[in-house]
Amino acid sequence: MVDDLTALQTAAHQREWTTLQDTLKRLLALSEPILALEIPAARIHAHLPRFEHYYPEANWVRELFLTVVSYASAPNDLPEHAVAQFPSPGCGNFISAVLDLARAVQGKYTVFERYSFITNATANVILADLMDFYYSHHPDYWERLTQNADEVDAETGLTVRQQINMNFWMDADVAARDTASWLDVAAMVEGKLGVK
Repeated sequence: MVDDLTALQTAAHQREWTTLQDTLKRLLALSEPILALEIPAARIHAHLPRFEHYYPEANWVRELFLTVVSYASAPNDLPEHAVAQFPSPGCGNFISAVLDLARAVQGKYTVFERYSFITNATANVILADLMDFYYSHHPDYWERLTQNADEVDAETGLTVRQQINMNFWMDADVAARDTASWLDVAAMVEGKLGVK
């Protein structure tokens, strides 16, 4: 457990998302799924006002989230199509996080699948936050990304999407926020597992 916590912290500094998610899932499996839910739920709750800033009319998102955290239940039929209905920066990832949180309490999934959903919810809400943060400072990039994503730059041979994604991931402020977010997750896990 201590080795995995160290690996999670190291991966946060190195921004190794595959290692982060694999390690997080292993660590979450050491606690009950219902307790592990708090890790993405806290981040989703913190980001919910940003989503509602873009889409104040989408009340069902808050209602679904509150149902999951209050009653540890979710409807059998989730609005899977909703991910594509919210095109503002990070909002699709945020909806994915909420839906994964809901899947984590549905009885039709195995315990192992629930840990996967909790891990995915954590990663998606972090990505939602990073995208919202970056593109709120670079709205021109978001506009180009949504309108000309597949255009190819003759000099570099890269598409607009590739160039903008590279700028996003290499941005120093995004990198710092990314690392801080995952370190916060690591601290929450450490607290949940009672590691001293």
